Amino acid sequence: MFCLDKPSHKHFDQQRNYEEAFLDDVAEQIAYKPLRPAVVRELKDHIENRTEEYLSEGMTVEDAVKKAVDAMGDGVAIGTGINAVRHVQSNRLLILLTALLLFTGLAAESWTAMIPELSLRGIRFYLTGTILLVFAVLKGYPLLIRYQKRLLILAAAVFSAEAVLLQMIHFDLIPDIVWNTAYIIPWHMIDYYTLLLSGPVFVIFLYRIRKQENQAMTAAFLLTAGAVLIHYFTYKSFTLAEIVIFLFSMIGSITYMVCRGIFAGNKRKLLLRTAVGSVVLLLVYGMLPGQSRYFQAFVNPEANARDTSDDSYNGVLIRNLLSKSPAAGSLSLTPEELMDYGTGEWYFTYGDAKEAAAEGKKPFSEHHWITFPYDKSEVTLWNILPQHYANNYLLAVSILQFGWLAGMLLLAVIAVFYVILFSCILRIRGALAGAVSFHCGLCLLFQSVLYILGNFGFQYGSFPNLPMVSEGRFSILVNMLLLGFILSACRYDRVIDAPAADRKTAFF
Repeated sequence: MFCLDKPSHKHFDQQRNYEEAFLDDVAEQIAYKPLRPAVVRELKDHIENRTEEYLSEGMTVEDAVKKAVDAMGDGVAIGTGINAVRHVQSNRLLILLTALLLFTGLAAESWTAMIPELSLRGIRFYLTGTILLVFAVLKGYPLLIRYQKRLLILAAAVFSAEAVLLQMIHFDLIPDIVWNTAYIIPWHMIDYYTLLLSGPVFVIFLYRIRKQENQAMTAAFLLTAGAVLIHYFTYKSFTLAEIVIFLFSMIGSITYMVCRGIFAGNKRKLLLRTAVGSVVLLLVYGMLPGQSRYFQAFVNPEANARDTSDDSYNGVLIRNLLSKSPAAGSLSLTPEELMDYGTGEWYFTYGDAKEAAAEGKKPFSEHHWITFPYDKSEVTLWNILPQHYANNYLLAVSILQFGWLAGMLLLAVIAVFYVILFSCILRIRGALAGAVSFHCGLCLLFQSVLYILGNFGFQYGSFPNLPMVSEGRFSILVNMLLLGFILSACRYDRVIDAPAADRKTAFF
């Protein structure tokens, strides 16, 4: 270790034991165990340098090592000081709120399940999601840092495959029998996973080229536009909500990276370019085929309700029922009212347009009429709610069952969750950790916003999920992963530095 004159084994063991005892005292105080070897190596280097100085002054090896170690100070105090600066962090209130929302979702899943098998399915997904969340919190951010290059390559491969898939669909190279196997292969859910989980990978790529101002800004908007166009033309209306979530999350993430000074260049000019690029992105998306119709159905569902099975009618129905709900307690309807809601006769007239206009209703052709199969005395609230109410209308159903106060309490809990979540994200010191966490947070937030709007009758495209509360098949796993990245980045913010590779200006 040092330039020594062959000390005796006894003296060598003594000096080594003295040094090791000091290093053990330091290491044992550090909560994040993977950090301990790096700290020990650094302290050993300091001890070695000081020992060589003392040896040059004529000290014996034993005295030189002892004095070098003593000069470092008390091992427990040093370890405690390092742990105070570089330690694993936790936010107990955020974890408590997450657990509360998960429990609420699991309880709602069991409460609204028609058959025991559905309840067991919900329990299975929630338990799996909880396990995935714990793993992501403990290992998510370190693995993201370690394998970021491989994730970039994987994302490039996935999007290339999707582009090929788009062309195969366009030229009818995929048989309809394959494409129509949605119950066997949930294509739209695969898209959901790909789109939402690609965002953090895009942010990592932009971070790696952050010092190349023009390339970074151009890549930011081209990647976003490319992902939106590929997913839109591949899956059409199946994933409109997910596209909007991704689009606004990427715009928000780019703005965050500019405001925080992550991108090189003049911040004011970069903000201007971000604003222009965002407007262009939104205009391009707004001009895609069918967007005016989808937007009209979102803001004015009454103008688009055609029969009792479409989403616009579901929005009108939910709004009407909510308007009759009391502040506390369950909505009370007469058997006749329940029958009218069940058949759709409260809103539609089963005749021609003139008859409907005379009654102030909408025309409803008989071949669309789904006969309500219950006697008036047997109809309940559950029979008149929209299809998939158990996942898509949990907030609305809670208001209908328990009153507006219960619904507002649930909304308040969700609002507090996001306030604490983003306060945690905005305190993250690491630039990469902050950017990835901010994007994941926006993905969760915009899902919640669209879900809540849909519960008040304003649905855009297909229903998203309410993170932690509405499981929606496998999508809870995606949301648990997104939340896990945030909690993991907060947890290791003071411990893990940006990797040495990030000092390079580009990946390719």
